[in-house]
Amino acid sequence: MRVWFVGAAAAASLLAFGVAGCSDNGAKTKVAQAQQVVLEGKSVTATGCVRPVETTSCLVVRGRAGGYYDISSASPAPDPAKGVAISLQGKDLGKNTECGRQLTDVRWSYLGIQCAAPEASASAEKSDKKAG
Repeated sequence: MRVWFVGAAAAASLLAFGVAGCSDNGAKTKVAQAQQVVLEGKSVTATGCVRPVETTSCLVVRGRAGGYYDISSASPAPDPAKGVAISLQGKDLGKNTECGRQLTDVRWSYLGIQCAAPEASASAEKSDKKAG
């Protein structure tokens, strides 16, 4: 009796394994799921001051780890001239641009917190004072 039970269990396991191996639907579904995860991307939340990047059309916000998020795809785009910090949410699909980590599906709102003058502007003001 015990031999018959072990033999039946082994046969059932082999049958299930064979059916799963012959079916492409299961494999394709897993591949499709993996691709879907990549396409969905990682959700990102950040706060900070929007800065334009010189010699490009990029707008960036500095992330927690010190890197920059490229939020140029935001529509409408925040206005860096306002000098007000923003809170943003977007998706990181793993693509880097010349300006930083690109975010898509960017949603943002102003926080009402004043940003410091950009460093480039501050250094330009110092040169103007020296020249004057």
